[in-house]
Amino acid sequence: MALYGDLGPAGITKRHAIEVLLDYLGADQKDTISFGDAKIDLSMFECCDYNVAMGNGGEEIKAAADYITTDVNDDGLYNAFRYLNLID
Repeated sequence: MALYGDLGPAGITKRHAIEVLLDYLGADQKDTISFGDAKIDLSMFECCDYNVAMGNGGEEIKAAADYITTDVNDDGLYNAFRYLNLID
């Protein structure tokens, strides 16, 4: 069941935002990790090096993910951060 909605200006995607940010920071795509749970996040998955789908996400996002964590309401981010050794 969808609890939230997404909207934005035409032509602006999460991928575009990440590309602009990487350019601004002079950062490399190889240093990116994305977290998503919806079809709108697929463009972000296309430009990030490693992609994590939340357990509550749809089948499309899970199929595109490198790793599937637990539900967002079941400590999904925390569990993914631990899995990726970003925290102890």
